Amino acid sequence: MDEGKIVLVGNESDVLHCGYSHAISDAGKRYPSAVHYTHSMILSQLGVDENVILELLCTSSCDVPLKARQLLLENMPAGHDMNSLASYLQSSKQAYSMQGLRLRVDQDKLFEKALMNTKDALLIVCDPRDKELGIGMDENQFVEWMAREKADSQMVEFWMKNEAAKPPALGGNQMGFFLMWLRFEVREKRKAAMLNRQPTEIEGLSTDNDDNPIKIKVNDQIISLQGIFRPLSNYYPLPFEMKGERYRSVEHYAYEKLFIALKLDDKCIEKVQTTVLPVDVATMARRYFKKQEASCFRAKIFELFYACHPLRFLTKMAKMDRWRQSAMKHKIAQNEYLQQLLLSTGDALLIDCCEGDPMWTCASSEREMQRLLTKPYVGPADLIKWMRNKDDKTPKTLSHLVGNKTGLLLMELRVKLASQTESRIPLISHFNTASLSSIVSTNVICFTAESVFHPLYPAEIQVVEGQPLFASPAHFVASQAVKYLGFNAEDTEYVMDTESSLECWERLHETIEAKGRGLEREQSWWMERRQKAIKDALTMLFEQHPPLLRALLDTGDAMLVYCARFCSMETELSIGMRESDLRAWLYTVDISSKQLLELCTRPMAFRPSYLGGNRLGLILMELRREFVLRGAFPATLPELPISVDVILGTDSPTESLMISEPFDILNPDNYTALWINPLFILAKEKKDADLMNIASWVKIPPRLITIDDARISEMVEELLKTNGKGSIDLRTIPPEDMRAVYMKLTGMLRSTLNEVDTYYNEMQTLSVEVNRMQVIRRGLEDTHEREKRPERAAGGRDRFPERIRDRSPIPSLLGMSVVPPSSQPQSSNQRRERDYKIPSRRRSPFGDDRRRRDVGTFMCLLYQNSIVIKSNMDRRPRSPPHRNHDVRTPPRRKPATPPPQPKPPKQPRPVDRELSDGEILSSDED
Repeated sequence: MDEGKIVLVGNESDVLHCGYSHAISDAGKRYPSAVHYTHSMILSQLGVDENVILELLCTSSCDVPLKARQLLLENMPAGHDMNSLASYLQSSKQAYSMQGLRLRVDQDKLFEKALMNTKDALLIVCDPRDKELGIGMDENQFVEWMAREKADSQMVEFWMKNEAAKPPALGGNQMGFFLMWLRFEVREKRKAAMLNRQPTEIEGLSTDNDDNPIKIKVNDQIISLQGIFRPLSNYYPLPFEMKGERYRSVEHYAYEKLFIALKLDDKCIEKVQTTVLPVDVATMARRYFKKQEASCFRAKIFELFYACHPLRFLTKMAKMDRWRQSAMKHKIAQNEYLQQLLLSTGDALLIDCCEGDPMWTCASSEREMQRLLTKPYVGPADLIKWMRNKDDKTPKTLSHLVGNKTGLLLMELRVKLASQTESRIPLISHFNTASLSSIVSTNVICFTAESVFHPLYPAEIQVVEGQPLFASPAHFVASQAVKYLGFNAEDTEYVMDTESSLECWERLHETIEAKGRGLEREQSWWMERRQKAIKDALTMLFEQHPPLLRALLDTGDAMLVYCARFCSMETELSIGMRESDLRAWLYTVDISSKQLLELCTRPMAFRPSYLGGNRLGLILMELRREFVLRGAFPATLPELPISVDVILGTDSPTESLMISEPFDILNPDNYTALWINPLFILAKEKKDADLMNIASWVKIPPRLITIDDARISEMVEELLKTNGKGSIDLRTIPPEDMRAVYMKLTGMLRSTLNEVDTYYNEMQTLSVEVNRMQVIRRGLEDTHEREKRPERAAGGRDRFPERIRDRSPIPSLLGMSVVPPSSQPQSSNQRRERDYKIPSRRRSPFGDDRRRRDVGTFMCLLYQNSIVIKSNMDRRPRSPPHRNHDVRTPPRRKPATPPPQPKPPKQPRPVDRELSDGEILSSDED
């Protein structure tokens, strides 16, 4: 339950109450509500007459318990009373109440929806009339009681879980527990339906004794007869006995029967018997027939068969299918392990992708089948229909699917064996998860084959000091396989003679598939030895590389999951999905990490389709626990200096890795590949657009760029010389080279733009300096103007009439003559002071000569410095614009002001004229 969440269920008007008016049906009878069903069944079991029960059904829901008690007292069974029936009535009431709720949840979708919407909240039935099924209080009384007791929701939950600590005023709430248990059942039922899809029945190849097609069962899973399933193929060298004779394989038996039917000599039959590999028997037969055709085959064989019986030769060839089918059944019937191995495939569609007879093998691949099943309109039944090609309706693009008789006949035989037993063997040794399930947290950490935790990680390990190093843990596992399976020197060199861990891993599985190493040895390798070798290799990896151990310990108690594509060879090592698909599937199905751990340890036949065993993740979790028990602490180990995404290989293209096929990590198809998985199956079944979008999400392939800088530089130089019109044909250049050329040209353009920006900034700086000098010059001119301004004496007369004013022009910074500012209008000086904010100071009555000398000296220095640029500025009559865009021309020289004219004498005031207000009579007028 969710802590702190409580849902109160009211009276019979509440949809969650058992007395809610909604008819339910059972055994052909209808009941007005679940509470009617409960008490009717109790009275029926006690032998009460049906007419009496009908009277109960006419009662309203709130009165049913009292009415049922009344009817029971009136129709009490002989020899019983209420005391003797007390225990029976209590147990029957609980059982039939639960049964009534189950019936209602199946028939009332509104009730089911309301019940599931309560999530994991505590349900309390507030029924004041029944303290056993309810709590003996209604909603308002219960809320008031909680306030009086000062109890919060967590305290109420504690009381409900602990009967001994519960207050006496609080009833039993049995109906609330029934509803919560029903909610759990519905949730688990839904989850089981999503995890275990029912297989589809479809017609097989064979017919029964009544000429009716044999039905086979199939689900969405595809299993190729590779790896541990390889012995089921007709082309696997597994000896068996039939009719007292021993044969190397099914193919040996079929061709030996053919040669005997054609009455060929013993040497031909001996060649069949001495051929080692089953796939080579057909090659040997074709060579023999071709050799005999040129000499005596036409005269001896065709004459014999075509002269007397023209169709006899073709008939013998047609019997090959019957001989193969008969031999296949005998081989599996005589070997109990093969029977269990066939049953372990569950209801999967079996395909045999090895080389051989095109009608008995499948020309497609496991990768193509998984891709086809991602289409909404393609299912397993469609694939089988195309394989059978009964009506010649197989699309031309899928004509290579026709055949696969081996897989279809094995599926028919599996149906027959499954009817005899329900046991299924695991495909891998048992893994004890008791210690892990108790400590695993809810966190799930996914990693890929590109992570540092995978055996393919290229970190050298050493078994014993002094011995050669292995290039990776995968090389150590390959060396163990070479020893255990008995590879010859040539195969050993082929597997181990490479530094690439991925290439070594692929070569190992290729060599195991090419030659049979014996059923028992291969079975032991796939089920136990391989996992042990992987664990030993990873143990040495973490012991010899402490930063990697630190990265493993930093995962804490999280569930580790190896995400890779489902592959029949490694079905038990990975989870079979991408990380994004896995997380979306876990959320949709509502599976916790502990439940996922339990699912991974089930046999493949009891797991959801395409859900792998994740054994590599479990091995890492076990190693993590062992290192912790040894006393390893992350803080004492050096940290791995790479990001978490790199450590885990997040969103790596290796999620599409299938060890049965060559893998190129730079292939864009590995980024955009889609394959069928549990999330895809769920999205197709529900027809959920959101789930389908999540399942169809693909990565963006990287843009590859050539790193040969010398060659790219030559191409760029050639293009620049000819301005793109040279002898180079751009259409023939690979995209990687074109991207590198583009990056080179872009870099050159960016460098040029940076230089232009630098020059522009320098020009801006120079312009600012020039403007600043202009401001200083104009300020000095204004100061000089104020220094030279004449002072007037009292009465408007000059204080120094004898001083000769210097009207010579002032040397300018730009080499231009400047007229003294006194010749300019006053408005120009005011505007200049306002624009440049040159403060005007008050003239001091002292030090005039000294200030004039200082100003004159400074102006002479400025004049000397301006001689350098004088000639240039003479050609430019205007000064640069100021920042405030006040465009001005330098002051021009004006003609000298003429000497002042003497003022005309003032006319004497008439004697008789009166003075005006405020007029003062001067001494002259006196």
